[in-house]
Amino acid sequence: MKWTSLGDSVTGTAHRTRNIPCQDAFCFRTFGVTGNWLVIAVADGAGSALFSEIGATIVCNEFVQIIEQLEPDIIYSRDHMIALFGRVRKTLEEEAQRRNINIRELACTVLLAVIGPDSAFFAQIGDGAIVFRQGIDYRVVFWPESEEYVNVTHFLTDDSFEELVRFEAIKEPIFEVAAFTDGLQRVALDFTVRVAYQAFFGPLFNELRTITDPELLIEPFRCFLDSDRVNQRTDDDKTLVFAVRKP
Repeated sequence: MKWTSLGDSVTGTAHRTRNIPCQDAFCFRTFGVTGNWLVIAVADGAGSALFSEIGATIVCNEFVQIIEQLEPDIIYSRDHMIALFGRVRKTLEEEAQRRNINIRELACTVLLAVIGPDSAFFAQIGDGAIVFRQGIDYRVVFWPESEEYVNVTHFLTDDSFEELVRFEAIKEPIFEVAAFTDGLQRVALDFTVRVAYQAFFGPLFNELRTITDPELLIEPFRCFLDSDRVNQRTDDDKTLVFAVRKP
């Protein structure tokens, strides 16, 4: 069984109006001897940070580069994850020193999924969500945090980042997974009953599972993320990575 993955980031209409670049980033890669492990990293740069799009890109690339060098059958734990998040945060500290800026100017959220043949490990700081199929339903790993104020969340650059890491290990095979930034939360999740919309995820996974060449989906997928149907519900940057495991 091997993974087929697709992802993209689209600048939100609010940012385009103000000529602000997309502050989201993502990176994904298969690894292991037979390519049966998958790592997905997604980050959303803080709107108040001057170089958040740079911080988000560094974080995603660093997570993937570190993880693909680890033994693919390593059993992750919360302590392993906190140490991993600390290594990536150290990279942000070094970048901040190089630019002579405060690390807060590189602030971003983090979504991380590491999935093997029979287990999966998820970690997150901040908003956005990771969804995977469990039976006939789509499960949200960590429901988006409820904050007192709108657009307030946590970042990897926070001093208390170790306490903010949310972690979960799943000891079962996973065949469909998606990760997305908060720009798609109201589109992909039903906050009334706290479930993922099957009508949103089902067609995406089915299309990826049946297509022979995933590159044929890149342009239609980008058009979907930037469609009026989506933009009428959110003006934020939007990033979505989704993957299926198939023969």
